[in-house]
Amino acid sequence: MCMKYRADFPSCLKKFIVFVDIAPSFYQMAENILQEQIQLVVSKLKEALDGADGFQNTHQQQQFELATFSINQVVFILGKVRVIWEPLMAASTYKRSMCLILNSFFSRITKDLLLLDDMAAEETLQLQRLIHMALEKLSPLFQSVITEISEKDKLIKEISPSLLDELLPSLSKLRRLADLFDMPLKSITTIWESGELANCGFTSSEVENFIRAVFTDSPLRKECLWRIQSTKT
Repeated sequence: MCMKYRADFPSCLKKFIVFVDIAPSFYQMAENILQEQIQLVVSKLKEALDGADGFQNTHQQQQFELATFSINQVVFILGKVRVIWEPLMAASTYKRSMCLILNSFFSRITKDLLLLDDMAAEETLQLQRLIHMALEKLSPLFQSVITEISEKDKLIKEISPSLLDELLPSLSKLRRLADLFDMPLKSITTIWESGELANCGFTSSEVENFIRAVFTDSPLRKECLWRIQSTKT
């Protein structure tokens, strides 16, 4: 491109227009560095969550404290990332990058919780408490990704919080999981049959395993599991 159009540029600019040729390379270089930084943050969050030991036995004080510490580490890391990234990045780049990181975190914690089995009643309440704590502490971060800054007029425009579900589909699933922890068995079965849980990203096997982990074996549990298996999507 440089050689093709060099003759059309004023002589004082001809020595500079090589930049037109290498701009795409600079963009790709910047994108590669950004992806490396995103993966580095995701790795740090994984390390923090590993300390929660899969969120097992949180009805025991020591295990609950470990899980709480892990959540607090995640909040601390993400807060530091926001402080560094938000002022430096274009709003769209910051939103895209932070949403990738948050989706990774919410997917990981949801996966860990759905892998638990044979949960005590007190354990379900503690897990629900941990989810609510995490979401409350991350609320300022949510606000940062649903706020758009118009580069033209420098005005901050608030976007409906409902867009969080679109930006962070894994968040919607985690919120629904928190609801399931204190929901009656029949109600869980009903909302599965309505398609609501599937819309939040749950699979039939995840719902079945959750029911087996939370509710003791009974004729009602057998009936509800049969109903879920009969309406697999």
